[in-house]
Amino acid sequence: MQRKEKSKNYKAFIFTLDAVFSLIVASAAVSLLLYVHFTSPITPAAAPTIEALSVMHNILSTQLSGILQSGVALPPLQAYKLPSSSEPFGYSGFLANGSYISAPTNPVRENSFTLSFWIKPTKEGRPVSGCGTGDGNNASVVVYLGNTTHSVEVGYNGTGIYVNGWYTNCPVSGSGSVPVGKWTYVSIRGNSSAIAIFINGIETPYYVSSSSTAVLKDLLIGTALGTGGGVGSSNLGEYNFTGYIANVQLYNSSLTPSKIYQLYKSAINSVPIGNSKLIGWWPLDKNSNDYSGNGNDGIPHNVNYVVTDYLPIGDYNASINESIAETLGELYLNNDSMYAEFLLNDSVLGQPRAGIYINGNYSGSESVSFFNTTAGSYGLVYNNSLLDVGNPNMTVSTWIYPEGLGTCGATTPTCIVVDKQGSYALGINGSGSICIQLQGTSLGSTWNCSTEVVQARAWSQIGFTRNASIANISYDGGVLKNVYATGNVIAESGNTIIGATGNPGSITGTFNGSITNLEIYNKTLAPNEYYDLYLQGISGMALGNSNLVGWWPLDGNTNDYSGNGDAAIPYDISYVSIPFTPPSLVNAYSVSKSSIPISLRRGNELQTDNLSVVIWR
Repeated sequence: MQRKEKSKNYKAFIFTLDAVFSLIVASAAVSLLLYVHFTSPITPAAAPTIEALSVMHNILSTQLSGILQSGVALPPLQAYKLPSSSEPFGYSGFLANGSYISAPTNPVRENSFTLSFWIKPTKEGRPVSGCGTGDGNNASVVVYLGNTTHSVEVGYNGTGIYVNGWYTNCPVSGSGSVPVGKWTYVSIRGNSSAIAIFINGIETPYYVSSSSTAVLKDLLIGTALGTGGGVGSSNLGEYNFTGYIANVQLYNSSLTPSKIYQLYKSAINSVPIGNSKLIGWWPLDKNSNDYSGNGNDGIPHNVNYVVTDYLPIGDYNASINESIAETLGELYLNNDSMYAEFLLNDSVLGQPRAGIYINGNYSGSESVSFFNTTAGSYGLVYNNSLLDVGNPNMTVSTWIYPEGLGTCGATTPTCIVVDKQGSYALGINGSGSICIQLQGTSLGSTWNCSTEVVQARAWSQIGFTRNASIANISYDGGVLKNVYATGNVIAESGNTIIGATGNPGSITGTFNGSITNLEIYNKTLAPNEYYDLYLQGISGMALGNSNLVGWWPLDGNTNDYSGNGDAAIPYDISYVSIPFTPPSLVNAYSVSKSSIPISLRRGNELQTDNLSVVIWR
């Protein structure tokens, strides 16, 4: 697979440094080689330099904790509150009978609330197929919201999560979905028809049928309400959960599945979703306080607090005590390359001409999504009116790599790139024509296709722009001047599907190939702005200050990096690595390289890799 791009854009972010880096000459395992008149693959030359060796020593001796501080913003991404070395991530331990937290809360309604938390059981809970009461030794209630009049109980039955809607229905999330000794993210979402269970960001088929508008008030963490008792009563502390609980969040709204998935992908110390009627936020990292601003502080009973060096960066969980060399290598290997590129080129070294090779391969942004027609791959962003732009201005831009065109429909496109249901869609047909569908009163719902065509097994930038009078297809940075009609796109709050059309359970029009860097703007980009996106290539950044409402790089995950948090829930999307070397490295007249064997993690597996720092001129 070859990239079709003119330049590499290194994603630029802003971190605050809290350490002065020193160069330490050490480690006999480090070797230095100089390369001249570089062409891929690297070939050695005779004379050494000290530059790459110094950089290697720098990243080996600097810990991640010396770089990241709390309150860091990653423009244009949302602001993340990352713990510093003096504020490591923590969680609460519930390891004895009578161990629980009670917290008063503002009222929420059963048909419009979301309750989420992370748990790590240390022993199996109540070994029953559903719910029901139990004794203090075997019970396993994780959270309990309500009182003696009405409540929702969420518990652990030894293999999965159950929801007890006042003992009216007790579904279990699935055998083995919550293992002992591992962290699992759990969300409970009540809407107008049911209380649904989400495990690790994905909705399960298990739910409590409920349309109740009953008020739920007051929260217990780690226990259930004792018979005849209430918050503050003497018989709290029954039916205890045994294990660890972190980051409990309660909302007075029914978060969309996409928002719940975004919380999961933002990792165990994620901040709450903004503007979503947050009632309470109990991180449980060093106390039981409520950090929502609503003053619902919890009262702990026999709870201990545990600290750890666990730190999420993107999708990857780094250790704040590991060296920057380990962090860089593991970010690259675990598909969070844009953070690695920042740390290497802007934070640590302060120079643009540096790169990392792992086992002889350049480790830049070389991961792209792959949508398989046979598997029915797609990404789903649930009902978000923010993505229903085009009244009257909008822009869609993305890069595609079709594996073939034969399945894309002779004239009407059946290879759909993105479909905002009831509003607009973008796809290609069997001839390779780029087609858009704008659904509005005066626009109709017909497909309009370009005469210019994309090629199979080649990268192309496609999209469209629209203003109050015209809608134009765009291709490889240029507007194709296909004029359609005036009028506004229908305002719909339907799902946004990436790589297909339809609804879960009835998906059609699946794209066969790779889609990356999908960007949606609530603005008609000027021709020079659209061309800039083309020049940046498939791994380029979205444009700042341009009414960006959605940005999915699709280079290792389906997160939305616009700051709006609309992660797409992936279904059978895989990721493939493609060969890539920055043009500046290809054209370098001298290259120095320092290498070292180092233990790096791929997922949960630890292995020894040869990590090389490359400096070029």
